[in-house]
Amino acid sequence: MRRVVFVDDAPEILKHLQRTLAPMQSEWTMQFFPSATPALAAIRETPCDVVVSDMTMPGMDGAQFLGEVRTVCPQTIRIVLSGDQSPANYVRSASIAHRFLRKPFDVATLKATIGQAEALRTMLADPALRSLVNEIKTLPSLPSIYQELMQEMQAPQASLKKAARIVAKDLGMVTKILQLVNSAFFGLRTYVSDPEQAVALLGFDAVKSLVLSSQVFAQFDQAQLPSFSLEALWRHAMLACACARRIAKGAGASQPVMDEAFTAALLHDVGVLVLVANRPADYARVLELVRTTQVPDWAAEREVFGADHAHVGAYLLGIWGLGDGIVEAVAFHHHPADCQASGFCAVTAVHVGDAIAEAQAHPGPVSSDVPGLDQSYLTRENFLPQLASWRELCAAA
Repeated sequence: MRRVVFVDDAPEILKHLQRTLAPMQSEWTMQFFPSATPALAAIRETPCDVVVSDMTMPGMDGAQFLGEVRTVCPQTIRIVLSGDQSPANYVRSASIAHRFLRKPFDVATLKATIGQAEALRTMLADPALRSLVNEIKTLPSLPSIYQELMQEMQAPQASLKKAARIVAKDLGMVTKILQLVNSAFFGLRTYVSDPEQAVALLGFDAVKSLVLSSQVFAQFDQAQLPSFSLEALWRHAMLACACARRIAKGAGASQPVMDEAFTAALLHDVGVLVLVANRPADYARVLELVRTTQVPDWAAEREVFGADHAHVGAYLLGIWGLGDGIVEAVAFHHHPADCQASGFCAVTAVHVGDAIAEAQAHPGPVSSDVPGLDQSYLTRENFLPQLASWRELCAAA
């Protein structure tokens, strides 16, 4: 039976949780705590499967508590349940929690959230993927400038000026940010040349995503596989992230989902870089299979490696501590039907944005079809009627 721990300093909230979750007693063993300290002591004594915590609590707050849980019981699924929907609260949560739920919530939402997190963990524990990752000599390290930017963003008084100064340390990064903010994606009437203004226009989350993706791409040595085009992969990532964000906005998604879609779309092919950098000769076989048999790259990768770039990339981002919403969107960007999530989410935006970006880069005969789309998923979630409008939104990306 799954063991679930709930922590909230408000007595009325704890009572509400106990009443609401009473029907789950046949499936879950539940404990309810009014503060983090006794909850942590209980978890140290008996590990739990899931912990659901408020963020703003006296003494040890939710971020500190979940950070401790991550240390003493790393396999536990960590969920924030908060009424504070401020960007600062969300950013703090993203660094230590697998999922963020807003108060009030219902049992079905909590069950689905736990199910999604468990499904993702099961997928990342696949023996073929583990075997492949164990053979990889080096995984890219989390860039230091990204870590510095994250520290600034999580500071109580986060400053755009300080963030801009951090970004300005990397000329290539400044160039990428100015390139994006002056692109058709933003549709500005005047050219922006000041990094601080660009950071303000893009917002912290978009800048953070660009810093991470740009530095990951910069770590790759093109000489490993001369026939592989790093520039083409970067162009596709930029176009896919623009498409994914437009689709998420057009679908009326929340700001956190739009941010997840933007980041995941930028990084959705990072697994390709890992495979090319570590197994260039084998990846040459992948490229040859794609060329001669016209199979998708992920199918060729599975034949050669036993796992594909989507799962390798998701594994890497999980190691780096990126949020489950981002990891999930990367993992399932070719096969969204394998994801347990229902309704519009980052997985949807990245899957459709990736396919549309690929179609725009390699236009074929005029057709209403977009190659690479998972028709069963779009039908299951009733997204097919929206596909035409999403393509129009992406046309100017």
